[in-house]
Amino acid sequence: MSYCVMVKGPCRGKRCDFWARIKLKKRSIDTLAEDLGEKIQTCDSDKGRRLEEAFKAYWSQIGIRDMKRLSQEEPDLYSKIREVEDTVASSN
Repeated sequence: MSYCVMVKGPCRGKRCDFWARIKLKKRSIDTLAEDLGEKIQTCDSDKGRRLEEAFKAYWSQIGIRDMKRLSQEEPDLYSKIREVEDTVASSN
């Protein structure tokens, strides 16, 4: 496995979510919640998806590849994601 200078560790290839993590760190909880809420409304009306599936699809669209790994490597960012989801779930 090759070394990645950006993550200062082994390259994850197609499982890399470095830029998605950067994007999430820069965006506010309110902005993320608004975007996620809009996505869920679209999913609910188009495909009848459950809320959890819609959350998973949104984070995947942002570029998060492995939520379990994210929770282990960056617990603060994972907490931010959960807070966004809680905000959206309570407003629906």
